[in-house]
Amino acid sequence: MPPFFRHSLVLIFALLALSLSGQQIPNDILDVEFFSSREAAVAGETIEIALVVNIQRPWHVYAPVGNDDFTIPISASISQEDQPFSLGDWLFPTAQRIAVAGVEEPAAVYGDRIVLRNTLTVNKNAEDSLVAKGEVYFQACDDAQCLIPATVTFNFNLPVVASGTNSQAINSELFVGTTNLAQSSSSPVDEEDDDISGLVDQYGLLLTYFFIFMGGLALNLTPCVYPLIPITISFFGGKETSKGRTFWMALAYVLGIAVTYSILGVAAALGGGLFGALLTNPFVLIGIAAILVGLSLSMFGVYEIRVPTGLMTAASQSKAGIFGSFFMGLTLGIVAAPCVGPFVIGLLTYVAAQQSVVLGFTMFFTLAMGLGLPYLFLAMYSSKLSSLPRSGNWMNGVRIIFGLILIAMAIYFLMPLLGEFGSLVMALFLVGSGIYLIMFDSSAEGNKGFNKVKQVISILLIMIGTWMGMPEPENVGESIVWERPTSLVELYKLLAMDDPLMIDVYADWCIPCKEMDKFTFVDPEVVKLSKKFTAVKIDMTKQNGEFEKQFLERFSIMGVPTYLFINAGEENGSLRSTGFENAKDFLIRMKSAL
Repeated sequence: MPPFFRHSLVLIFALLALSLSGQQIPNDILDVEFFSSREAAVAGETIEIALVVNIQRPWHVYAPVGNDDFTIPISASISQEDQPFSLGDWLFPTAQRIAVAGVEEPAAVYGDRIVLRNTLTVNKNAEDSLVAKGEVYFQACDDAQCLIPATVTFNFNLPVVASGTNSQAINSELFVGTTNLAQSSSSPVDEEDDDISGLVDQYGLLLTYFFIFMGGLALNLTPCVYPLIPITISFFGGKETSKGRTFWMALAYVLGIAVTYSILGVAAALGGGLFGALLTNPFVLIGIAAILVGLSLSMFGVYEIRVPTGLMTAASQSKAGIFGSFFMGLTLGIVAAPCVGPFVIGLLTYVAAQQSVVLGFTMFFTLAMGLGLPYLFLAMYSSKLSSLPRSGNWMNGVRIIFGLILIAMAIYFLMPLLGEFGSLVMALFLVGSGIYLIMFDSSAEGNKGFNKVKQVISILLIMIGTWMGMPEPENVGESIVWERPTSLVELYKLLAMDDPLMIDVYADWCIPCKEMDKFTFVDPEVVKLSKKFTAVKIDMTKQNGEFEKQFLERFSIMGVPTYLFINAGEENGSLRSTGFENAKDFLIRMKSAL
């Protein structure tokens, strides 16, 4: 039947129904309220807006998606004539499916309460408040009849502040990371919060600190701490100190890690930032690399050749004693910050809920001491090299190897800044180091045992460097097709789709994220099952864009990697997870989401 005749039939039946039952006032069926995500709109910036639409029972309205021409869908508009702002596209929540007489397929409808979203961009030269009028057009139906399409109007008055002014977030319950707010479930943050608060309630504060310490110790099983191992060995290897002094230096080193880790944890929890986000700052990465290069130069004994005095002094102090070890630990606390998991996220959430700096610092300090305990023993073990017999020049060779390791770690921290050339630079350095140790370093002369060890290390460096320098083989099998939205509008469009969503929140500086891409997300079964989802990747490498900030706030993301599963517009909080997961465990999570 042509669309014209279908619409005509709808109107005819509606008129007959009205003649029999009397016309109903539109506001008695549907009312609209306007809300914004900020107290005021900032000139030149974009904010989110929402319309809360309440539909009285037993009426329903048709959704603008998933229906044929027989239905008249709900729509929203705001007058932009002579207004200093522009609107994006309206985003509608996931609809319910019901059987409607005369329609072959189940119709997509809304009932009760729904939220329509949009973005509003204010002109740079806007000064006065935004005063405008809008309307919602709809046709109300129940099980027996449909009324004539009607319009409900609304007004809003939104203050405008100058560019660069902070505007406080409001109405956060309307702008959470779900599209079906009428049926939103409890936040995953609340569920994580229950883990820590449950420990406090059940075991008391003292035992809770013990569990937190054990949780920190368990973090050493995650790949995020890998960089700390070679740095610790190189830093303490070959130190000529007594056993007691070595212990205090190692303890100062671990305390330094704990202090920085604790400060970052409290700042992330209370400030709502991403834990470990300092590694997104190029100046931080360059600073860490400079310290490591300075330490490596002290291994080579070449401070006298054009090294800045400040760096030479810092590096010399770092090799000298307890303060230097503490300073090195302070630096490496930043490196350990990306170590996240369900327990760490739960602790972040608990501290944020308590809003106590003292409680937060002591809890994160306890966690970090658990994380750093193995490095206390590793530092002391590494220093044992100084007690080995030092006949000949072989100890200089040990220091050279440690120096090369420190330079390799400096390149590792600079790799996110080097982009696609990072792996090539690392590969060239490793191969060059291996060749240097074999062909040009003479420290193993007269010591056959060390010579064999050095040759093995050289061959390994050349092999690893060659492997890193080889181009990535083309993926002969299928891979996950990721959507990569760069704005909330694009993301909400994906959320409005019928398919469930699987969201991977990652960053280039995150080691577990890379392992997920390399091992889990290429698994054939994971790839196959991903076709039943809309797979989304959210890049938090820089974390300073407007979209990234809004995403962190809306979805309460505290660390990467984080995985979200959203079905019918609702996130299943029990399936949210963080950290590396193997393919088998991730498949279980995916199947549960379906």
